[in-house]
Amino acid sequence: MDRFLSLMGALFLYCHSLVLAQSGERLSLQQAIAIALQQNPEITGAHRAVDAARGRFWQGVSLPPPSLVLGYDYIPTGSGIAAYGERSIGISQSFDFPTTIALRGSSLASEIDAATEDVRSTSHLIVMKAKLAYFSVLARQEKLMLAEENLQVAEDFARKAGIRLNVGEGTNLEHLTAMVQLTQSQNDVESARNQLRIAMSELNLVLGGADARLDQEYILTDTLPHRPLAVSLESLSEHAHNSNPMLRSSRFRLEAASTRRTIAWSGLLPSFALSYARQKQGGNADLYGVALEISVPIWFLFDQRGRIQEASAEYAGLDAALTAQQRSVSLAVKNAYLEFSDGERQVRLYDTALLPQAREVYRAAAAGFQAGEISYLEFLQARQTLISVRGATIDALYHYNATLARLEYTVGTTLGE
Repeated sequence: MDRFLSLMGALFLYCHSLVLAQSGERLSLQQAIAIALQQNPEITGAHRAVDAARGRFWQGVSLPPPSLVLGYDYIPTGSGIAAYGERSIGISQSFDFPTTIALRGSSLASEIDAATEDVRSTSHLIVMKAKLAYFSVLARQEKLMLAEENLQVAEDFARKAGIRLNVGEGTNLEHLTAMVQLTQSQNDVESARNQLRIAMSELNLVLGGADARLDQEYILTDTLPHRPLAVSLESLSEHAHNSNPMLRSSRFRLEAASTRRTIAWSGLLPSFALSYARQKQGGNADLYGVALEISVPIWFLFDQRGRIQEASAEYAGLDAALTAQQRSVSLAVKNAYLEFSDGERQVRLYDTALLPQAREVYRAAAAGFQAGEISYLEFLQARQTLISVRGATIDALYHYNATLARLEYTVGTTLGE
């Protein structure tokens, strides 16, 4: 019986792969990640934010537009403009104190760095989503194959239970139980198919192309891996505080705020305006004039004081937010590490103990039922135990890979490579 079921399961898996090969395109995990990073609209929006930050940088370090001045002076009352006594054509350029311009450029450069880290953060998020969606499809496919394999077994035993009842070797209770199990197995297959469709739609959504179809079918070429990692919570936490792009982005924004606070204090320094003019007075057209204007910040008790207060408050707020974010990342790393460790423990438990034990119980029950030593209900219990453990093994593998993906996202790097 066990050999027959193994052969039937292998035949089913082969036929199932042939059907998928005719209905979808092949997709590896790395291909899914590459497609998501290229086409997902979230990453496109993050890149545009970097472009906008670069645009603000050039605006910030640029001098204000110069002024062109055309003046006619000493015009007698009642005369036209042509009766001017003096004409001047000049250009005037205003600019801030040089250190203020440099500080403004430094602040905006930090904003560019922050936006770049936001791109990294969004990329890590998309990679995590792509992995979770990919692993979910893999797990749902495994669950569907398990349900269909169980349905084949239920159909076989329902047929045999009917035969045994007809020849007087079985009981009506055994036959009714087999029919109930058959109906339940049919329902499990339909539920597994629906869950697979949902998981495939979520994968299509993560891939996120402009013309993406949520009903696109893929043949996933990877499997649910189990690659043990030797990592410690302390090293992961330290790495996260150095590499987590969200923290790095917040630090760059704090640097920008610190520079803006210095710029606010620089408002106490004067700004300048330099002008040059060609002049004509009477019959002498070979005249020129130059002027240097220096602003006097006499209203520092109002304008500059308000700017300094605003910039200082902004810096203090961002500093407090960064501290809170660092604590949040520390907690997130700890929780993700504990979930990953628990996932690792569960995979090992099912792989080394529960699954081999359940298979052994099923083999013994199948042999005993075939020899007439145990009842169908006892055999059914053993089969349900094996199905439950196999399903839980799939769940454990998915949980392990999902928690690893979340841990990598929280730390801000790929682990084990």
